[in-house]
Amino acid sequence: MFNLFKHELTSRWVAILGWGLALAGFASMYIGVYPSAAEEMQGLAGLSIYRAMGIDLGSFAGFIASVVVQIMPIVLGVYVIMTSTSTLAGEEDNGTLELVVAMPLPRWQIVVMKTAALAVVIFLIMVIMGIGSAITLSIVSQTTEVDVTPVQMFLAMLGSYPLMMAYFAMGLFFGTISPNRRLAIVIMTVIYVGSYVLNSIASMIEAYDWLSNFSLFSYVNTSSSVFIEGLDPTNLLILLGIFTLFFAGAIFNFQRRNITVGHWFWQRPQVS
Repeated sequence: MFNLFKHELTSRWVAILGWGLALAGFASMYIGVYPSAAEEMQGLAGLSIYRAMGIDLGSFAGFIASVVVQIMPIVLGVYVIMTSTSTLAGEEDNGTLELVVAMPLPRWQIVVMKTAALAVVIFLIMVIMGIGSAITLSIVSQTTEVDVTPVQMFLAMLGSYPLMMAYFAMGLFFGTISPNRRLAIVIMTVIYVGSYVLNSIASMIEAYDWLSNFSLFSYVNTSSSVFIEGLDPTNLLILLGIFTLFFAGAIFNFQRRNITVGHWFWQRPQVS
């Protein structure tokens, strides 16, 4: 069982470094550009369109929260969707899942070990991203007055980890019920984009504020208060509950799935 965990973890070291460093560089670019554009941004802070979109340009903390802390999970979500749907559904399409289920392990242990390894992978990517952002912030703070410490920056960058794991469990779930990975990716993309759009509409139009309840993005703090308050405990429990629900569903469906058949999990091949 541990060998499966080790294999899943070590086989993704390139993804860990690649995504971690890329996201760290992306975040550092925005952090580093603030000193030279601070006056211009503060001049734009009063525009209604930015306020409607929840973008705060009036302070360094607001800018970093609105741009870096808010955008990074959206970008990382692409990797989460691709990985979660390829973990079981992708291996089934490639024909390698048969070898995995042939191991002397119950199917639920296979799902648990793969999920545990990929949870570590996603966490390490975010750690690299957070360290890179904190280092850049410490450099910027030597020449520019900022209202965020490197430690606060690091912790804020890790704040979306529960959100990423909730989407990972959803991708895993749809990978176990869909006939193939392609359809699972389509379903997850629609859910992911739709969730972001709902959250954007809710933040821009007060009358549609209730739509935020149906968007997982609304359960992550991306305002300047994130550097002081962090993730709300209630929202953390909600994201944890969503992860648990879909993770349990993935285990249940994978136990019943006919490998390489290409049917929905509730279907059975017809005997002619």
